[in-house]
Amino acid sequence: MSMWSVLFLGLIQGLTEFLPISSSGHLILLKTWLGLASAGVTLEVALHAGTLSAIVWVYRDWLGRWVRGLFWGHRAARRILWQVLIASVPAGAVGLIGGHWIAEHFTLQAAATGWSLTAALLWATPPPAAMDQGLLDLTWQQVFGVAVAEALALWPGLSRSGATIATARVLGVDPLAAAQFSFLLAIPVISGATLMQLPQVITSDINLLSLVLAAIIAAVSGIVAIQWVTSVVNRPRAWRWFAVYLAALAAGVWIFGG
Repeated sequence: MSMWSVLFLGLIQGLTEFLPISSSGHLILLKTWLGLASAGVTLEVALHAGTLSAIVWVYRDWLGRWVRGLFWGHRAARRILWQVLIASVPAGAVGLIGGHWIAEHFTLQAAATGWSLTAALLWATPPPAAMDQGLLDLTWQQVFGVAVAEALALWPGLSRSGATIATARVLGVDPLAAAQFSFLLAIPVISGATLMQLPQVITSDINLLSLVLAAIIAAVSGIVAIQWVTSVVNRPRAWRWFAVYLAALAAGVWIFGG
């Protein structure tokens, strides 16, 4: 794989991991329409490291206060930790039990179905309301709803960030809190995927410089994507442009095939 292909994958991974447009769907699209080769385990680990660092960087101040709160035994900090961990269980269970079945459906048509569902969710996301709850006020019912959405988002084309943010909004969570909780949930997801892949990492034909640059590009584009989402999540008209994009993408697949 050429260095330009590696760097391009880093850009796409960083953007689509956090924008509500599905990273899995876009990788399928790139492979099907552009003939781009699979990233391979070694490169995927580097890209995961880049996207994980993007979350840590954007929320570094909040994460620092959270870690200190955990160290000092603050109840609110422990509650958020348990909410993040418990909300990650359904997706982990579905991935372990049905991962092979889901992998068999990583087709462009399946991705188009996922894009259509994501578009519907994004379009139906309600505007901000005075009664919306913040991150510290999440109920276990809201956490469970977001957890189910994350598990369903294992389907190709169904955006994890889009599904979790939209579900949280429908359940009455403040837009910025919904986005932050979604991105916090990405930490165990990305970390888990990386740990599962580490035993498979072997010497590859991708040189170290390409891996480092791809991780940096994934991190920088991931930071841009997170900031983009947080800037439009409380603006319904801007948020719905993601739905328009995905609906057009799905229509293109249905019309032209793949």
